Amino acid sequence: MGPFGVFAAFVLFVVAKSSEAPTPPAKGSHTSMSPAKPQKPEAPYNVILISFDTLRRDFVHAYGYPKRLTPTIDALARRGVKFLDAYANCGWTLPQHLTMITGCEPIHHNVVHLQSENALSPEIPTLAQLFQKAGYMCLGFGNWNGYGGSWGHGFSRGMSFYTNLFPFNNMMEQAVPMVRETLRIVGKRPFFMYFHTNDTHEPFAPSEPYNSKYGTKYVNRYEGQIDYADHYLGVMLEDLRKLGLGERTLIAFTSDHGSEFEEHGYLEKKFNLYDEIMRVPLILTLPGVLPQGKDVAGFVQSADIAPTILDVCSIEIPKTMDGRSLAAQIAGSRKGVPDVVFAHTKHEMMFYYESFAARTARYKYIRTTPMIKDPEKLEGRGNVGQRYERLNRLARQRGGVYLELYDLAKDPGEQRNVVDEKPAVARDLDARINAWIRRHKFEAVKPLKPSDPDPLPSFQAGARAHAQAASRAATGNPFL
Repeated sequence: MGPFGVFAAFVLFVVAKSSEAPTPPAKGSHTSMSPAKPQKPEAPYNVILISFDTLRRDFVHAYGYPKRLTPTIDALARRGVKFLDAYANCGWTLPQHLTMITGCEPIHHNVVHLQSENALSPEIPTLAQLFQKAGYMCLGFGNWNGYGGSWGHGFSRGMSFYTNLFPFNNMMEQAVPMVRETLRIVGKRPFFMYFHTNDTHEPFAPSEPYNSKYGTKYVNRYEGQIDYADHYLGVMLEDLRKLGLGERTLIAFTSDHGSEFEEHGYLEKKFNLYDEIMRVPLILTLPGVLPQGKDVAGFVQSADIAPTILDVCSIEIPKTMDGRSLAAQIAGSRKGVPDVVFAHTKHEMMFYYESFAARTARYKYIRTTPMIKDPEKLEGRGNVGQRYERLNRLARQRGGVYLELYDLAKDPGEQRNVVDEKPAVARDLDARINAWIRRHKFEAVKPLKPSDPDPLPSFQAGARAHAQAASRAATGNPFL
């Protein structure tokens, strides 16, 4: 076990017991899970909610990727329910993970900012708080990417044990032994676990043999990173089986968003809301309770994960949740399946924009509002100015807002903007976005008028203050 796991386990359990990280296997080898048993397990069920950051749906073999990078995830799909049309409610990590654990859409929980340590409202319960009330031990494992697990944002609420001291990369080989030892201590008590790894997020630098297993190109290193994380997920689930917990544990596996590999010109995950980013894997398994090897069509969203988990575990779904239980959809019902899914992303650092998207089975509509004047003149990391230049060429500008509409039946790659050709479709989806915003009483960014001063200096000053505060916090923490 790595030093972070030893420290955290000692603090919680006063246990000074360490164990070695699993040895990486030889090239091509993977741990596989034993076949599921059909008997219905006794309640209460354990729950593990697992998120692989920045994992594209179409890089999972079970979803059609030709290379077998994900035998563990594929085995989960064979044992459980695979959702074919799962969509993220946001294009970046923090709002998405809070949506997963609250069932609230991002513009409802409103933790959508980069610059401030804005915390989740105490009126919105987390899954851990709800399971804690039901008598569960609640466990959380995160990493230095605070956007997926910061204490300040509210991820630790309701947790019996919580740590985000694991490193940004190569977390899995350190965290998996700690998960095993923690579950040994938990014993037969029912538990809820939140597990977020950043290992599938750039920079891609997995331990060998994974770092060089598929080649040296950017996408090859991403493949190796996925293979690495999948292997250690297999080790964790095998440990669960050996502890006698595998057959009564609900596994919810997903990702917060994907990433673009220059399909739209850039290596990207925050600036756009195209399907490379918005489509995510979602797999649920609980042998004897959920069907095995079932593919479920129809829109589902990240906000649906929390209420579905509660429903399977016979815990009341609070009225705060925007999502819905997917139990009926799993059973084959189309009642309640939405005909449109919405997404929101706001970035008040570096990119300076707010985007909304509405996606139907046929169309994707994206509305982007710059937060500064002349954004195409921006310089710096990520080719910021060039990205706005691309929008200037591609999107229709109306009142300081960029508009995009894609006919997905003819253009699944979202390359040809048809907003001028189908104005009625664009108006309808724009109105539906506005109704969604009004329903949540969210204050969207207003387009800048020519007479307005440019807010860029104030944004930059806020970013500097935020960076200085983060630096001071890190300096005062001996474990960072």
